[in-house]
Amino acid sequence: QKDPEKALLVLRDCLKIDGILPSSFTFCSLIHSFSFLGKLGRAIEVLEMMNDEKIKYPFDNFVCSSVISGFVKIGKPELAVGFYENAEKSGALRPNVVTYTALVSSYCRLGRIEEVRDLVLRMEKEGLAFDVVFYSSWIYEYFREGILGEAFQKYRETVEKKIDLDTISYTILIDGFSKEGYVEKAVGFLNKMKKDGLKPNLVTYTAIMLGFCKKGKLEEAFVVLKMVEDLGIKVDEFTYATLIDRLCRIGDFDHVFHLLNDMEKKGINPSIVTYNTVINGLCKAGRMSEADEISKGILGDIVTYSTLLHGYIEEVNFMGMLETKRRLEAAGVCMDVVMCNV
Repeated sequence: QKDPEKALLVLRDCLKIDGILPSSFTFCSLIHSFSFLGKLGRAIEVLEMMNDEKIKYPFDNFVCSSVISGFVKIGKPELAVGFYENAEKSGALRPNVVTYTALVSSYCRLGRIEEVRDLVLRMEKEGLAFDVVFYSSWIYEYFREGILGEAFQKYRETVEKKIDLDTISYTILIDGFSKEGYVEKAVGFLNKMKKDGLKPNLVTYTAIMLGFCKKGKLEEAFVVLKMVEDLGIKVDEFTYATLIDRLCRIGDFDHVFHLLNDMEKKGINPSIVTYNTVINGLCKAGRMSEADEISKGILGDIVTYSTLLHGYIEEVNFMGMLETKRRLEAAGVCMDVVMCNV
């Protein structure tokens, strides 16, 4: 995982030696590593090595399932489905729960919901037990597609089948309902989670904060933040960014700057995304001098400069426009179509 390129070189050397044939686990580890890094070409290269005439390594169930999962992780569901269909036709694959879990994600992301139902019927016929990971993935994908009713129905099935939910599955439910504006429902799951003896983590609490922010209930969001800090949980940039985004939307910049100072004291470095959120908020509020000042203290990107340009155009500030154009050229930032249109 640390250096898959070096591992690939070692593997090639091993294959040159007669009698040495690495296990399927070795090949799959490389495929997973390259897939995780988004190096799809390298992952396919390892697959081709396995299929080389001199090796003729069988695409067994473990290998096929790993490849399918790898493609899903890098956001290539169409490749996952294509590989699955080819592997099944060749007789190399007998899908297990891990394979089906990856396929459910793929079909959902491709909008092929009917095929998800067919897949589940097939699993039932094969007598495969649905575990918490399978249901968590299923629920997550339904939330991702905005199908709340189906997501909740899947949760009900876990209750009926007496499948114990874990922290991840509860967090998926809490995050899903919070993002859709049903924070009260999310809080209900948070309480149930605690009742079941599970400890919410930072991701769980941040999802609740997001839910309150979406409903405009910032006081409640800050109450949750204090609760998290009192519990000794270290807050990260994403948690702060969630609150900063909502504060910028309502124009409460005193609170925004307070949070940025708080982050600095705790050694949390705001990313360019967080700074761009603040700059965008200031521009929309007509506070261009402050937006400009913040932009000069960071390594801006195309979003930073296009936001500033738009702000200066709104207030018909030609000097500001020209200065921003000069700065982005000096920084080596290329103007894209969106910026040119601005």
